[in-house]
Amino acid sequence: MINFQPLRITSGWTIEWNTFMKTDPHPDDMTDFSGSSLLHAYNRNKNRAINLEWRPEEDYDGEFILRVINLEEHYNSKTQDFDLVGDWENPHYEFCSRDRLKIVSEIEELMLQLLPYEDPRILKSRGVVDDEAERIRIKLLETKISDDVRSYILNSDHKKLQDLLLDHTDVKREDLLFLSEHGAVKGIRNKASQKLNSKPFRSQN
Repeated sequence: MINFQPLRITSGWTIEWNTFMKTDPHPDDMTDFSGSSLLHAYNRNKNRAINLEWRPEEDYDGEFILRVINLEEHYNSKTQDFDLVGDWENPHYEFCSRDRLKIVSEIEELMLQLLPYEDPRILKSRGVVDDEAERIRIKLLETKISDDVRSYILNSDHKKLQDLLLDHTDVKREDLLFLSEHGAVKGIRNKASQKLNSKPFRSQN
């Protein structure tokens, strides 16, 4: 009989892979700690995955590594469906322990408490990236905004990009003046006007 580790699985989670055994690390039982993953579960409503490994594989001196991975929807034109692609390079959360019961508790808590991942990408439609707007959004992650990026956003009539510019630490008073009059939507115009009246920008009058 295979002695799988019992888990309380919260509604919405799908177990894609499971070889997580009710076995504590012991030199004679390390075959239960093999494989690229011991457990992999995902939740389409939350766009999150939970992945459990033991590293180094089958090494008694190793440890459990539990990660939460953010998932992005990518439209697959061949299947006409949406693939979930994980950002494995940038885990949302990581927890390491040799204690199996601590790992069990952490998995169950994460399944219950994790909030949905909010995809920051700029999309044309569900799962389809707006390449040009996304290129500009990534540029906005930099500390300083180039004149070309600033000009593109101000003249783009793109409300999400304009909103990101308003929240940027490098936003200038002239940007606010322009967007207070010519913002893509009323909400952008109001936000720009409010920011103009805030202390840092009032002092520039």
